[in-house]
Amino acid sequence: MATVPTVAAGSVTGFGSVFVSGNEFATNGTVFTVDGQTNAREGQLKKGMIVLVNGTISEDYKTSQTVQRTALTILYEDTIEGPVQFVAPDGLSLIVLGQTVLINKSTIIDPSVSTIGNLNQNDLVEVSGFVYVPGRVVATLIDRKNSGEATNYQVKGFISQHDDSRKAFTIGSLEVDYAGADIGQMPSPAGNAWTGLLVDLHGAQGLSGAPGQYGVRMSATNVKPDTLRAENSANTEIEGFVSQISAPGHFYLGNIPVQTNAGTTFEGGTINDILVGTHLEVYGSLVGGIVNATKIEFEGETALQANVATINSNDNTVTLTGLPTLVIQFDAKTALQGQGSPRSLNDLRSGDHLKIQGQLRGGNTILAKEVERSAPASTVQIQGLVLSAADPFLVLFGSSIDTSSIPESGFFGRNDTIGRSGFFAGLSSGKKVVLRGTYRANIVTWSSVSRGD
Repeated sequence: MATVPTVAAGSVTGFGSVFVSGNEFATNGTVFTVDGQTNAREGQLKKGMIVLVNGTISEDYKTSQTVQRTALTILYEDTIEGPVQFVAPDGLSLIVLGQTVLINKSTIIDPSVSTIGNLNQNDLVEVSGFVYVPGRVVATLIDRKNSGEATNYQVKGFISQHDDSRKAFTIGSLEVDYAGADIGQMPSPAGNAWTGLLVDLHGAQGLSGAPGQYGVRMSATNVKPDTLRAENSANTEIEGFVSQISAPGHFYLGNIPVQTNAGTTFEGGTINDILVGTHLEVYGSLVGGIVNATKIEFEGETALQANVATINSNDNTVTLTGLPTLVIQFDAKTALQGQGSPRSLNDLRSGDHLKIQGQLRGGNTILAKEVERSAPASTVQIQGLVLSAADPFLVLFGSSIDTSSIPESGFFGRNDTIGRSGFFAGLSSGKKVVLRGTYRANIVTWSSVSRGD
């Protein structure tokens, strides 16, 4: 048996030991730090918390297969902690400390909250999640804080508009004054070294208004880069969103540089599907602070609704009405449910209405993860990342979609109508959109489209 050091960053997915992004870590003798509290207990962790694990992996000499992962330390820090400024009527987003918190199917809502609709302005919340793009966090857990619990506020995000002379910068709609902050772990503030850096910010509770509808100000007490707290590790497992691409096959998850090579394997996509905003799990070795990827798994969720057009049992695929160039691939892990309790592709019939959650695999193939069957319906809906956009066309999944049928009132931003010109302005590769329409007489008529950025 060989034992090698490991670093892992991801969400807690289970207990009975601690599971991080689906991987089990034994916790005998583990030192826990939870939200700044040292010598914390495992019982203070919750599913959905994003944690950093430093530990070891025991491997079989003969097969190099992992026998056991053991956590030496587990660190949890909030992604955002502070007062709610806005709750979207559809329950799919919040604004907290000038950051938009995105809520999806995988977000865990703590029983203290019950439902997002129960939150009100100025309620204190704790959000754990992945910083998606500047000012946006994809939540994995939302928890309520009692008013007496919060001693300071916390935000993780990308720095923009840094001004060293004023000792100020912004994160989303939050203006930060760091004149009195501990910045000992940060690089020199001269020049542009801070711009685009993902940081962990703590600040005093005193807030005042700033420009913009949800603009707020904070005096920082501590600013530090968000890191793996290690430079070298034989085994590294990290989860997050692509924040920038420096060269083909070379990209960043937050501040962490990742490089691929000819031996890197891909699951759920290809090297060409790595775009800013893509959700990935990366496995490899950490050398000099750079992850040399041996395997990359695509975690970005794609959602579709439409009726079944064709079924091919030979290669386990289906096509959908109105989306003839898109291929839905089933495999042994595809979970089926719904009307008639289907268990396999053979239980599906042409005309069945399917709700599909999956991952893009190549240009026009979706690997189905979860499929729910219902009675035939005219509704067609697709959610995915834009490959390119030029009014009136959007290219998703290798298909060009004409939005000419959508009225001005059918173009939405995150929370309200923005019209056609506002929708297409700045829309680029990697942005998430949701299209809705109806299928009649062999034609899809698109009625609305939303931007998720």
